[in-house]
Amino acid sequence: MLKNNCRPYITVVLLLFFSCQNEPYEGDIAFEDNSCIDAIEFTINAAIDFSNATETNYSVLCQIYRDALQNQIEICGDEDGSLQLIIEELGSCASPDALCAEAEAATEIARTNYESALITDFTELCELYRDALEYQIEVCGDPFGELAGFIFDLGNCQPVFEDTVGEWRLVSWLNDQGIDIDNDGEVTFDYLEEIDCYDNETIAFNADGTGIFFLRSMAQITYIPDDSGGEDFYVDCTMISNNITFTWIQSGNNSIIITFQDGSTENYFRNADSLFKVIEGGFTATNVLNPDESIVEPVTYVYEKE
Repeated sequence: MLKNNCRPYITVVLLLFFSCQNEPYEGDIAFEDNSCIDAIEFTINAAIDFSNATETNYSVLCQIYRDALQNQIEICGDEDGSLQLIIEELGSCASPDALCAEAEAATEIARTNYESALITDFTELCELYRDALEYQIEVCGDPFGELAGFIFDLGNCQPVFEDTVGEWRLVSWLNDQGIDIDNDGEVTFDYLEEIDCYDNETIAFNADGTGIFFLRSMAQITYIPDDSGGEDFYVDCTMISNNITFTWIQSGNNSIIITFQDGSTENYFRNADSLFKVIEGGFTATNVLNPDESIVEPVTYVYEKE
């Protein structure tokens, strides 16, 4: 069921309608042009229909209401601009689901631009990302507070960079697809919050351009589909001791290029005091009942300076 956001507009046009009909008598009786009254009546009916719109007919009824408002402006005028304001708030008359999908896509573009920002345009792209998050909250909601958390993390959008040299600890696996890994009935967008593993993974950047990944654990994640269409997850964490050496260079304030001994490279993004890397297939869970099936999600690894 769609939210009923139209009743204030109905009140506006009703007031206009009755004020138009009750003008004081000022002399000779004359035949009145009813075109303005007819336009207002049509707008009232369109507003009432739109207030009861469903997902199926939302766009059609919205367009009818918007056209009625425009017609009323052309015939009756709009001295205080209230009708034009309603038209602007109706926007493109896209359905709420479509608006939410558009907002999510815009946020993803803004996030990508922000994460690749140079120091010269960091603040501008950060503010655009924040605006996109705020609009997504407006049209989609934010039931788990994830988007509000992203906004909080952006702070005042002023870059404050830690020195790269030193040790960085893995603190988050972020993904916009919520999963209930610990089976408590609440989904998480930071997978590490619900995985009892990877709590001592660090990267050391040395001043001479060398470095070491210190890998201390590895999780095997499986799941069994439940009767409700979801999954029950199981995490088996194994302690390991694997040190991977590399060389590194920094490009500006935002990009760190790591080169491994086999010649392969990885690019990590610097965002103020955090270090990011999107790992394709970073989260993988195998179906216990059918090993050929698995859940595979990209994960953004987030490191913070020790």
